[in-house]
Amino acid sequence: MIRKLKLYTGLIGLIAALISPPLLAERSLQIGLATSANNSFYSGVDEEHYIFPLVIAEYDRFYLKGTHGGYRLLQDKEGQSLALEFRRTFDGFSSKDSNALMGLADRNGAWEAGLAYERNLAGGQVKAKLLHDISNNHNGFSSRLEYERPLLINEPHMVTWYAGAEYWNSKKTNYYFGVTREEQTSVRSTYAADESYSLFLGSNALKRISKKITLIVSAEYLWMTDVVDDSPLTTRQEQYSAYAGIFYQF
Repeated sequence: MIRKLKLYTGLIGLIAALISPPLLAERSLQIGLATSANNSFYSGVDEEHYIFPLVIAEYDRFYLKGTHGGYRLLQDKEGQSLALEFRRTFDGFSSKDSNALMGLADRNGAWEAGLAYERNLAGGQVKAKLLHDISNNHNGFSSRLEYERPLLINEPHMVTWYAGAEYWNSKKTNYYFGVTREEQTSVRSTYAADESYSLFLGSNALKRISKKITLIVSAEYLWMTDVVDDSPLTTRQEQYSAYAGIFYQF
C-alpha cells in the first residue's frame, strides 16, 4: 500500500545519527527490529501494520540505511555530502487489498536511483534528493527536501523534529493514482493524475538502554495534494503513521 516503507525515513535518519556523525564514521553497523502502523489513502484499505528488520551500516563512503543506500561522491568534516543513491520503494497496492480495488492492475513498488545531498544548517540538517525509476514500473521521478533538527539532547534521551516536501512528476503520480480506460467500471471512472506533491511533519524520540541497545519511537503526519484526493482510488489525502523499534549497535 502507499507509503509502506518510505515513511520509515524519519526513523532511519534518527538511528543513523547514533553512529557518531555518519560522515565521519568509517565502519559501523546497527541492526534493529521495528513495527509500524498507518492509515491508507486507498479506498477500502484498513489501517496497516508491519513488523520489519532494518540494517544501518557505514563502510568508508558506502552506506545502507534500511530501504536506501549509496556511495558518497563528495563529503567533508562539516557535514556536507553528495551521494549517488538508490532506494527501494513500496508504494502501490494489490487489487486484492480491498473490494474497491478489484479489477485494477497491481501498482508495484520500484527501484529508484539518483543524487542525494546533505549539509548541516542552523543547528540541524538539510537533505535533498532527486531520484528516477530504474525498474521500468512507474518510469517517473521524484524530488524530496527535508530539514531535521534536535528538540532535546540529554543523554540518554534525544528528541528531534523534521519537516519537508516531496514532489512526484505526472508519470509517477498517474501510475499510483490514475485509472486507465480498461480499468473503468460503472462506479470507477477513468482518471489521469497530474504531477503532485506532499508535505510532511514528524518527530523522533530515542532512549539509550545501554551502550549497545537503543529504543526509538516516531510519529508522522503527511498531506498529499488534491490531485491524489480527486482520484477514484482514494478516500483521503492525509496519512498518520507511528513507529517503534529496538536497535543493537555492533
